[in-house]
Amino acid sequence: MTNPEFQPATENHPEGENGTTPKELEILPRLVREKLGLSVAEMAELIGMSEFGYRNWEAGSRRPGGPALKLLALLDAQPKQVLDLLKAL
Repeated sequence: MTNPEFQPATENHPEGENGTTPKELEILPRLVREKLGLSVAEMAELIGMSEFGYRNWEAGSRRPGGPALKLLALLDAQPKQVLDLLKAL
């Protein structure tokens, strides 16, 4: 049995889809949130954005980029440590 804490919240895309190559991965916000055990409202508040905007990420109508994408990658890679740090702010 695998530990879900160590499963990356990523998805491979075929070449050309969403402008990615096969080696590129997209962080899936819903999987990161579920790994953390948070509601949509809690996740949005944690990363400092509106619930509406966060829901758009999960629905796929918007994609995180820049610092938000890096934050999601950190939360995915080290969920407990980064969550503890963010909650302390």
